[in-house]
Amino acid sequence: MDIVTLLTSFARALFELSEDFYANPDQFFRIEKLVADLSKQTAADFLSLILTEMDDLIRDSQIRKERFNVQRKRSRTLITTVGDVHYMRTLFQDLEDGTVRCLLDELIKLPEHERFSSQAEAKVLYEAEVHSYQHAADSLQIGNQKISKVAVMNKVHAVTQELPEPVPTTLKKCRYLYIEADEDHIHGQQNGQPSCGMIGKLIYLYEGKEDVCAGKRMLLSPHYLGGLYTGSVQNQALWEEVQKYIESHYDTRYIKQIYISGDGASWIKAGIDYVDKAVLVQDRFHLMKYINRVSNLMLDDANAVKGKFYKYIYKNKPKKMRKLLGKIRKCTGRDSLISETESYILGNWEAIQRAFHDKNVLGCSAEGHVSNIYSERMSSRPMGWSETGSDRMCRLRCYVKNYGADKIIDLVEYRRRKLMEELPATGTDGLVEIEAAKRMLTSEQRRTMSYIERLQATIPGRTVRKTIAIRTHLNDL
Repeated sequence: MDIVTLLTSFARALFELSEDFYANPDQFFRIEKLVADLSKQTAADFLSLILTEMDDLIRDSQIRKERFNVQRKRSRTLITTVGDVHYMRTLFQDLEDGTVRCLLDELIKLPEHERFSSQAEAKVLYEAEVHSYQHAADSLQIGNQKISKVAVMNKVHAVTQELPEPVPTTLKKCRYLYIEADEDHIHGQQNGQPSCGMIGKLIYLYEGKEDVCAGKRMLLSPHYLGGLYTGSVQNQALWEEVQKYIESHYDTRYIKQIYISGDGASWIKAGIDYVDKAVLVQDRFHLMKYINRVSNLMLDDANAVKGKFYKYIYKNKPKKMRKLLGKIRKCTGRDSLISETESYILGNWEAIQRAFHDKNVLGCSAEGHVSNIYSERMSSRPMGWSETGSDRMCRLRCYVKNYGADKIIDLVEYRRRKLMEELPATGTDGLVEIEAAKRMLTSEQRRTMSYIERLQATIPGRTVRKTIAIRTHLNDL
Protein backbone atom coordinates (compact mmCIF):
# COMPACT_ATOMS: atom_id res chain seq x y z
CA MET A 1 0.00 0.00 0.00
CA ASP A 2 1.17 3.54 -0.78
CA ILE A 3 0.01 6.89 0.58
CA VAL A 4 -2.41 7.52 -2.31
CA THR A 5 -4.09 4.14 -1.78
CA LEU A 6 -4.28 4.76 1.97
CA LEU A 7 -5.92 8.16 1.51
CA THR A 8 -8.29 6.78 -1.11
CA SER A 9 -9.45 4.06 1.29
CA PHE A 10 -9.86 6.65 4.05
CA ALA A 11 -11.96 8.94 1.84
CA ARG A 12 -14.10 6.02 0.67
CA ALA A 13 -14.78 4.99 4.27
CA LEU A 14 -15.73 8.57 5.17
CA PHE A 15 -18.21 8.74 2.30
CA GLU A 16 -19.78 5.49 3.47
CA LEU A 17 -20.12 6.86 7.00
CA SER A 18 -21.66 10.03 5.57
CA GLU A 19 -24.33 8.00 3.81
CA ASP A 20 -24.88 5.98 6.97
CA PHE A 21 -25.45 9.21 8.91
CA TYR A 22 -28.08 10.49 6.49
CA ALA A 23 -29.85 7.15 6.73
CA ASN A 24 -29.67 7.17 10.55
CA PRO A 25 -29.38 10.78 11.77
CA ASP A 26 -30.37 9.77 15.30
CA GLN A 27 -27.18 7.68 15.51
CA PHE A 28 -24.76 10.62 15.35
CA PHE A 29 -22.95 9.46 18.51
CA ARG A 30 -22.11 6.18 16.77
CA ILE A 31 -20.92 7.95 13.62
CA GLU A 32 -18.70 10.20 15.73
CA LYS A 33 -17.00 7.20 17.36
CA LEU A 34 -16.54 5.41 14.02
CA VAL A 35 -14.96 8.51 12.45
CA ALA A 36 -12.60 8.88 15.41
CA ASP A 37 -11.59 5.20 15.24
CA LEU A 38 -11.13 5.39 11.47
CA SER A 39 -8.96 8.51 11.78
CA LYS A 40 -6.73 6.86 14.37
CA GLN A 41 -6.40 3.68 12.33
CA THR A 42 -5.52 5.67 9.21
CA ALA A 43 -2.94 7.64 11.17
CA ALA A 44 -1.41 4.40 12.50
CA ASP A 45 -1.33 2.93 8.99
CA PHE A 46 0.31 6.10 7.68
CA LEU A 47 3.05 5.93 10.32
CA SER A 48 3.61 2.27 9.50
CA LEU A 49 3.84 3.12 5.83
CA ILE A 50 6.43 5.90 6.12
CA LEU A 51 8.60 3.86 8.50
CA THR A 52 8.57 0.85 6.19
CA GLU A 53 9.21 3.10 3.18
CA MET A 54 12.23 4.68 4.89
CA ASP A 55 13.61 1.23 5.68
CA ASP A 56 13.25 0.28 2.01
CA LEU A 57 15.06 3.43 0.89
CA ILE A 58 17.91 2.73 3.31
CA ARG A 59 18.21 -0.85 2.04
CA ASP A 60 18.25 0.23 -1.62
CA SER A 61 20.76 3.05 -1.11
CA GLN A 62 24.10 2.72 -2.90
CA ILE A 63 25.88 4.26 0.10
CA ARG A 64 24.40 1.59 2.34
CA LYS A 65 25.59 -1.15 -0.01
CA GLU A 66 29.14 0.13 0.25
CA ARG A 67 29.21 0.01 4.06
CA PHE A 68 26.58 -2.46 5.30
CA ASN A 69 25.38 -5.92 4.31
CA VAL A 70 21.73 -6.92 4.67
CA GLN A 71 21.28 -9.51 7.42
CA ARG A 72 17.58 -10.06 7.86
CA LYS A 73 14.25 -8.28 8.23
CA ARG A 74 12.17 -8.12 11.38
CA SER A 75 8.77 -6.71 12.18
CA ARG A 76 8.34 -4.28 15.05
CA THR A 77 5.27 -2.92 16.80
CA LEU A 78 5.31 0.50 18.39
CA ILE A 79 2.62 1.75 20.79
CA THR A 80 1.61 5.27 19.76
CA THR A 81 -1.11 7.75 20.68
CA VAL A 82 -3.09 6.66 17.60
CA GLY A 83 -2.75 2.92 18.13
CA ASP A 84 -0.32 0.15 17.25
CA VAL A 85 2.14 0.91 14.46
CA HIS A 86 3.51 -2.18 12.71
CA TYR A 87 6.46 -1.83 10.37
CA MET A 88 9.32 -3.84 8.88
CA ARG A 89 12.91 -2.99 9.67
CA THR A 90 16.11 -4.37 8.23
CA LEU A 91 19.12 -5.42 10.27
CA PHE A 92 22.48 -4.66 8.66
CA GLN A 93 26.01 -5.85 9.37
CA ASP A 94 28.68 -3.16 9.48
CA LEU A 95 31.45 -4.22 7.07
CA GLU A 96 34.04 -2.41 9.18
CA ASP A 97 33.52 -3.92 12.64
CA GLY A 98 30.98 -6.69 12.02
CA THR A 99 28.32 -5.29 14.37
CA VAL A 100 24.65 -5.78 13.50
CA ARG A 101 22.63 -2.57 13.52
CA CYS A 102 19.16 -1.37 12.66
CA LEU A 103 19.83 1.84 10.76
CA LEU A 104 16.17 2.86 10.75
CA ASP A 105 15.94 2.77 14.55
CA GLU A 106 19.16 4.75 14.83
CA LEU A 107 17.89 7.43 12.45
CA ILE A 108 14.60 7.92 14.32
CA LYS A 109 16.42 7.75 17.69
CA LEU A 110 14.41 4.79 18.94
CA PRO A 111 16.19 2.83 21.69
CA GLU A 112 16.37 -0.95 21.37
CA HIS A 113 13.45 -2.83 22.94
CA GLU A 114 11.45 0.40 23.35
CA ARG A 115 7.70 -0.29 23.01
CA PHE A 116 6.41 3.30 23.18
CA SER A 117 6.76 6.22 20.82
CA SER A 118 7.91 9.47 22.42
CA GLN A 119 4.42 10.94 22.30
CA ALA A 120 2.90 7.79 23.80
CA GLU A 121 5.43 7.81 26.64
CA ALA A 122 4.73 11.49 27.28
CA LYS A 123 1.00 10.78 27.46
CA VAL A 124 1.57 7.93 29.93
CA LEU A 125 3.72 10.15 32.15
CA TYR A 126 1.14 12.95 32.03
CA GLU A 127 -1.67 10.61 33.06
CA ALA A 128 0.47 8.95 35.75
CA GLU A 129 1.41 12.36 37.14
CA VAL A 130 -2.27 13.09 37.75
CA HIS A 131 -3.92 9.69 38.18
CA SER A 132 -3.05 6.13 39.13
CA TYR A 133 -0.73 3.89 37.11
CA GLN A 134 -3.70 1.77 36.05
CA HIS A 135 -5.59 4.82 34.80
CA ALA A 136 -2.52 5.87 32.80
CA ALA A 137 -2.30 2.40 31.25
CA ASP A 138 -5.99 2.43 30.31
CA SER A 139 -5.71 5.89 28.72
CA LEU A 140 -3.38 4.53 26.03
CA GLN A 141 -5.14 1.23 25.42
CA ILE A 142 -6.05 1.89 21.78
CA GLY A 143 -4.53 -1.02 19.86
CA ASN A 144 -4.10 -4.68 20.70
CA GLN A 145 -0.87 -4.26 22.65
CA LYS A 146 -1.32 -4.87 26.36
CA ILE A 147 -0.18 -2.02 28.64
CA SER A 148 0.08 -2.91 32.30
CA LYS A 149 0.39 -0.61 35.28
CA VAL A 150 3.86 -2.12 35.80
CA ALA A 151 4.86 -0.79 32.36
CA VAL A 152 3.64 2.65 33.42
CA MET A 153 5.55 2.36 36.70
CA ASN A 154 8.72 1.51 34.76
CA LYS A 155 8.29 4.67 32.66
CA VAL A 156 7.96 6.77 35.81
CA HIS A 157 11.04 5.10 37.30
CA ALA A 158 12.93 5.85 34.08
CA VAL A 159 12.50 9.61 34.49
CA THR A 160 16.00 11.00 34.83
CA GLN A 161 17.08 12.47 38.15
CA GLU A 162 18.81 15.29 36.28
CA LEU A 163 15.95 17.07 34.56
CA PRO A 164 16.60 19.28 31.52
CA GLU A 165 16.75 22.93 32.56
CA PRO A 166 16.52 25.62 29.86
CA VAL A 167 19.08 28.37 30.36
CA PRO A 168 17.85 31.95 29.78
CA THR A 169 19.72 34.25 27.42
CA THR A 170 19.68 37.17 29.88
CA LEU A 171 19.93 37.25 33.67
CA LYS A 172 17.09 38.79 35.66
CA LYS A 173 17.69 41.45 38.29
CA CYS A 174 15.95 41.20 41.66
CA ARG A 175 16.78 42.82 44.97
CA TYR A 176 15.07 40.11 47.00
CA LEU A 177 14.39 36.44 46.32
CA TYR A 178 12.21 34.14 48.39
CA ILE A 179 12.64 30.44 49.01
CA GLU A 180 10.08 28.34 50.84
CA ALA A 181 10.59 24.70 51.79
CA ASP A 182 8.53 21.94 53.35
CA GLU A 183 8.09 18.18 53.15
CA ASP A 184 5.44 15.53 52.56
CA HIS A 185 5.36 12.22 54.41
CA ILE A 186 4.88 9.45 51.83
CA HIS A 187 3.83 5.91 52.68
CA GLY A 188 6.45 3.35 51.67
CA GLN A 189 5.92 -0.02 50.03
CA GLN A 190 8.33 -2.85 49.27
CA ASN A 191 7.43 -6.15 47.59
CA GLY A 192 3.76 -5.32 47.97
CA GLN A 193 4.02 -4.80 51.73
CA PRO A 194 4.03 -1.56 53.76
CA SER A 195 7.51 -0.33 54.64
CA CYS A 196 9.12 2.69 56.27
CA GLY A 197 7.72 6.01 55.13
CA MET A 198 9.72 8.55 53.14
CA ILE A 199 10.03 12.31 53.12
CA GLY A 200 9.48 14.11 49.84
CA LYS A 201 11.26 17.47 50.00
CA LEU A 202 9.87 20.48 48.16
CA ILE A 203 11.67 23.78 47.58
CA TYR A 204 10.32 26.61 45.49
CA LEU A 205 11.84 29.98 44.69
CA TYR A 206 10.01 33.12 43.61
CA GLU A 207 10.52 36.86 43.16
CA GLY A 208 7.58 38.22 45.14
CA LYS A 209 3.81 38.07 45.47
CA GLU A 210 1.06 39.85 43.59
CA ASP A 211 -2.51 40.44 44.83
CA VAL A 212 -5.04 38.55 42.73
CA CYS A 213 -8.17 39.30 44.74
CA ALA A 214 -9.16 39.83 48.36
CA GLY A 215 -7.24 37.36 50.51
CA LYS A 216 -5.42 35.73 47.60
CA ARG A 217 -1.94 36.37 46.26
CA MET A 218 0.03 34.84 43.39
CA LEU A 219 3.73 33.97 43.36
CA LEU A 220 5.84 35.80 40.78
CA SER A 221 8.05 33.61 38.56
CA PRO A 222 8.01 30.54 40.83
CA HIS A 223 10.34 27.60 40.20
CA TYR A 224 9.98 24.24 41.97
CA LEU A 225 12.59 21.63 42.86
CA GLY A 226 11.99 18.42 44.74
CA GLY A 227 12.62 14.75 45.36
CA LEU A 228 13.57 12.50 48.25
CA TYR A 229 17.18 13.67 48.67
CA THR A 230 17.72 11.38 51.64
CA GLY A 231 20.65 12.09 53.96
CA SER A 232 22.97 15.05 54.40
CA VAL A 233 24.90 14.45 51.18
CA GLN A 234 21.76 14.41 49.05
CA ASN A 235 20.35 17.35 50.95
CA GLN A 236 23.50 19.30 50.11
CA ALA A 237 23.01 18.37 46.45
CA LEU A 238 19.45 19.73 46.59
CA TRP A 239 20.52 23.10 47.97
CA GLU A 240 23.38 23.26 45.48
CA GLU A 241 20.79 22.84 42.73
CA VAL A 242 18.93 25.82 44.17
CA GLN A 243 22.12 27.90 44.17
CA LYS A 244 22.92 26.78 40.62
CA TYR A 245 19.45 27.81 39.46
CA ILE A 246 19.85 31.23 41.05
CA GLU A 247 23.25 31.78 39.43
CA SER A 248 21.98 30.73 35.99
CA HIS A 249 18.82 32.87 36.07
CA TYR A 250 19.65 35.95 38.15
CA ASP A 251 22.36 38.57 38.31
CA THR A 252 23.67 37.68 41.79
CA ARG A 253 25.48 41.02 42.09
CA TYR A 254 22.11 42.73 42.20
CA ILE A 255 20.61 40.46 44.88
CA LYS A 256 20.57 42.02 48.35
CA GLN A 257 18.92 39.24 50.38
CA ILE A 258 17.45 35.78 49.93
CA TYR A 259 14.88 34.66 52.50
CA ILE A 260 14.49 30.94 53.26
CA SER A 261 11.19 30.23 54.99
CA GLY A 262 10.23 26.94 56.59
CA ASP A 263 9.17 25.14 59.73
CA GLY A 264 12.66 25.00 61.21
CA ALA A 265 13.58 21.47 60.11
CA SER A 266 17.32 20.85 60.06
CA TRP A 267 17.38 20.09 56.33
CA ILE A 268 15.80 23.50 55.65
CA LYS A 269 18.18 25.33 57.98
CA ALA A 270 21.09 23.80 56.07
CA GLY A 271 20.12 25.97 53.10
CA ILE A 272 21.94 29.03 54.46
CA ASP A 273 25.22 27.09 54.16
CA TYR A 274 24.83 26.66 50.39
CA VAL A 275 22.72 29.60 49.20
CA ASP A 276 24.59 32.89 49.07
CA LYS A 277 23.08 35.90 50.88
CA ALA A 278 20.45 33.68 52.50
CA VAL A 279 18.85 34.14 55.93
CA LEU A 280 16.24 32.03 57.72
CA VAL A 281 12.63 33.07 58.33
CA GLN A 282 10.35 31.02 60.54
CA ASP A 283 7.02 29.92 59.15
CA ARG A 284 4.42 31.61 61.38
CA PHE A 285 1.89 28.85 60.72
CA HIS A 286 4.02 26.23 62.49
CA LEU A 287 4.88 28.71 65.26
CA MET A 288 1.15 29.29 65.82
CA LYS A 289 0.56 25.53 66.14
CA TYR A 290 3.15 25.25 68.90
CA ILE A 291 1.79 28.29 70.76
CA ASN A 292 -1.82 27.12 70.50
CA ARG A 293 -0.98 23.64 71.69
CA VAL A 294 0.78 24.91 74.84
CA SER A 295 -1.65 27.76 75.55
CA ASN A 296 -4.66 25.45 75.40
CA LEU A 297 -3.24 23.54 78.36
CA MET A 298 -4.21 26.53 80.51
CA LEU A 299 -7.91 26.02 79.74
CA ASP A 300 -9.76 29.23 80.76
CA ASP A 301 -6.62 31.38 80.48
CA ALA A 302 -5.69 30.09 77.03
CA ASN A 303 -6.36 33.35 75.14
CA ALA A 304 -4.48 35.43 77.70
CA VAL A 305 -1.49 33.07 77.51
CA LYS A 306 -1.50 33.26 73.71
CA GLY A 307 -1.43 37.03 73.96
CA LYS A 308 1.62 36.90 76.23
CA PHE A 309 3.43 34.58 73.82
CA TYR A 310 2.97 36.95 70.89
CA LYS A 311 3.76 39.98 73.08
CA TYR A 312 7.11 38.54 74.17
CA ILE A 313 7.94 37.49 70.61
CA TYR A 314 7.05 40.88 69.19
CA LYS A 315 9.05 42.75 71.86
CA ASN A 316 11.99 40.34 71.52
CA LYS A 317 12.02 39.12 75.13
CA PRO A 318 13.28 35.52 75.10
CA LYS A 319 13.89 35.46 78.89
CA LYS A 320 10.26 36.29 79.67
CA MET A 321 9.24 33.67 77.11
CA ARG A 322 11.29 31.08 78.99
CA LYS A 323 9.70 32.11 82.33
CA LEU A 324 6.21 31.85 80.85
CA LEU A 325 6.93 28.34 79.62
CA GLY A 326 8.28 27.47 83.08
CA LYS A 327 5.02 28.61 84.73
CA ILE A 328 2.97 26.51 82.31
CA ARG A 329 5.18 23.51 83.08
CA LYS A 330 4.53 23.88 86.83
CA CYS A 331 0.78 24.29 86.36
CA THR A 332 0.27 21.40 83.92
CA GLY A 333 3.13 18.98 84.49
CA ARG A 334 3.42 18.42 80.72
CA ASP A 335 7.19 18.52 80.77
CA SER A 336 7.87 16.86 77.39
CA LEU A 337 5.44 19.09 75.48
CA ILE A 338 6.75 22.26 77.15
CA SER A 339 10.35 21.26 76.49
CA GLU A 340 9.57 20.60 72.84
CA THR A 341 7.89 24.00 72.48
CA GLU A 342 10.74 25.76 74.29
CA SER A 343 13.31 24.11 72.07
CA TYR A 344 11.36 25.06 68.93
CA ILE A 345 10.72 28.71 69.82
CA LEU A 346 14.02 29.62 71.46
CA GLY A 347 16.02 27.49 69.01
CA ASN A 348 14.57 29.49 66.11
CA TRP A 349 14.31 32.85 67.87
CA GLU A 350 16.29 34.84 65.32
CA ALA A 351 14.29 33.45 62.42
CA ILE A 352 11.05 34.16 64.31
CA GLN A 353 12.08 37.75 64.94
CA ARG A 354 12.81 38.19 61.25
CA ALA A 355 9.33 36.86 60.41
CA PHE A 356 7.72 39.50 62.63
CA HIS A 357 9.92 42.53 62.02
CA ASP A 358 11.56 42.39 58.58
CA LYS A 359 9.33 44.42 56.28
CA ASN A 360 10.56 42.51 53.21
CA VAL A 361 9.31 39.15 54.49
CA LEU A 362 6.15 38.11 52.64
CA GLY A 363 4.91 35.15 54.69
CA CYS A 364 5.07 31.46 53.88
CA SER A 365 2.58 29.23 52.05
CA ALA A 366 4.67 26.05 51.95
CA GLU A 367 1.97 23.88 53.56
CA GLY A 368 -0.48 24.65 50.77
CA HIS A 369 2.09 24.07 48.05
CA VAL A 370 3.09 20.69 49.46
CA SER A 371 -0.57 19.70 49.59
CA ASN A 372 -1.16 20.79 46.00
CA ILE A 373 2.01 19.42 44.42
CA TYR A 374 2.78 16.29 46.46
CA SER A 375 -0.03 15.24 48.81
CA GLU A 376 -2.76 15.43 46.18
CA ARG A 377 -1.12 12.60 44.25
CA MET A 378 1.13 10.82 46.71
CA SER A 379 -0.14 10.83 50.30
CA SER A 380 -3.79 11.88 50.45
CA ARG A 381 -4.94 8.40 49.41
CA PRO A 382 -4.13 5.00 50.93
CA MET A 383 -1.30 3.99 48.61
CA GLY A 384 2.31 2.92 49.00
CA TRP A 385 5.35 3.99 46.99
CA SER A 386 8.78 2.58 46.31
CA GLU A 387 11.75 4.79 46.95
CA THR A 388 12.49 5.22 43.25
CA GLY A 389 8.85 5.77 42.33
CA SER A 390 8.25 8.43 44.96
CA ASP A 391 11.45 10.29 44.07
CA ARG A 392 10.69 10.33 40.34
CA MET A 393 7.07 11.32 40.89
CA CYS A 394 8.17 14.25 43.07
CA ARG A 395 10.54 15.39 40.32
CA LEU A 396 7.95 14.87 37.59
CA ARG A 397 5.28 16.91 39.37
CA CYS A 398 7.77 19.72 39.97
CA TYR A 399 8.73 19.64 36.28
CA VAL A 400 5.09 19.84 35.17
CA LYS A 401 4.47 22.68 37.64
CA ASN A 402 7.42 24.59 36.16
CA TYR A 403 6.87 24.05 32.44
CA GLY A 404 3.40 22.56 31.93
CA ALA A 405 2.21 19.16 30.74
CA ASP A 406 3.04 19.98 27.11
CA LYS A 407 6.75 19.95 27.97
CA ILE A 408 6.75 16.33 29.16
CA ILE A 409 7.67 15.36 25.61
CA ASP A 410 10.94 17.30 26.06
CA LEU A 411 11.60 15.26 29.19
CA VAL A 412 11.05 12.03 27.24
CA GLU A 413 13.29 13.11 24.36
CA TYR A 414 15.98 14.17 26.84
CA ARG A 415 15.96 10.75 28.49
CA ARG A 416 16.16 8.97 25.14
CA ARG A 417 19.02 11.14 23.95
CA LYS A 418 20.91 10.38 27.14
CA LEU A 419 20.24 6.68 26.63
CA MET A 420 21.43 6.77 23.02
CA GLU A 421 24.57 8.68 24.06
CA GLU A 422 25.49 5.85 26.41
CA LEU A 423 25.58 3.46 23.45
CA PRO A 424 28.55 3.24 21.04
CA ALA A 425 28.63 6.17 18.65
CA THR A 426 26.59 5.49 15.53
CA GLY A 427 27.17 8.68 13.60
CA THR A 428 23.46 9.23 13.04
CA ASP A 429 23.26 12.37 15.15
CA GLY A 430 22.32 15.63 13.48
CA LEU A 431 20.11 16.20 10.48
CA VAL A 432 21.45 18.12 7.49
CA GLU A 433 19.32 21.06 6.44
CA ILE A 434 17.70 20.98 3.03
CA GLU A 435 20.10 23.67 1.73
CA ALA A 436 23.04 21.40 2.53
CA ALA A 437 21.29 18.55 0.76
CA LYS A 438 20.75 20.72 -2.30
CA ARG A 439 24.49 21.16 -2.76
CA MET A 440 24.75 17.39 -3.33
CA LEU A 441 22.23 17.41 -6.19
CA THR A 442 23.02 17.04 -9.84
CA SER A 443 21.80 19.76 -12.22
CA GLU A 444 18.89 17.51 -13.27
CA GLN A 445 17.92 16.89 -9.67
CA ARG A 446 18.05 20.64 -8.94
CA ARG A 447 15.61 21.32 -11.77
CA THR A 448 13.30 18.60 -10.46
CA MET A 449 13.39 19.94 -6.88
CA SER A 450 12.83 23.50 -8.06
CA TYR A 451 9.73 22.34 -9.89
CA ILE A 452 8.49 20.55 -6.77
CA GLU A 453 9.02 23.62 -4.59
CA ARG A 454 7.13 25.85 -7.01
CA LEU A 455 4.17 23.51 -6.86
CA GLN A 456 4.42 23.39 -3.02
CA ALA A 457 3.68 19.69 -3.22
CA THR A 458 5.46 16.35 -3.00
CA ILE A 459 5.30 13.75 -5.75
CA PRO A 460 3.98 10.46 -4.29
CA GLY A 461 6.54 7.69 -3.99
CA ARG A 462 10.32 7.91 -3.81
CA THR A 463 10.82 11.61 -4.44
CA VAL A 464 14.10 13.42 -4.88
CA ARG A 465 13.72 14.90 -1.39
CA LYS A 466 13.41 11.45 0.19
CA THR A 467 16.31 10.01 -1.78
CA ILE A 468 18.60 12.92 -0.91
CA ALA A 469 17.56 12.80 2.75
CA ILE A 470 18.44 9.11 3.01
CA ARG A 471 21.71 9.72 1.17
CA THR A 472 22.58 12.52 3.62
CA HIS A 473 21.79 10.48 6.72
CA LEU A 474 23.72 7.45 5.53
CA ASN A 475 26.72 9.64 4.75
CA ASP A 476 26.72 10.59 8.46
CA LEU A 477 26.98 6.97 9.57
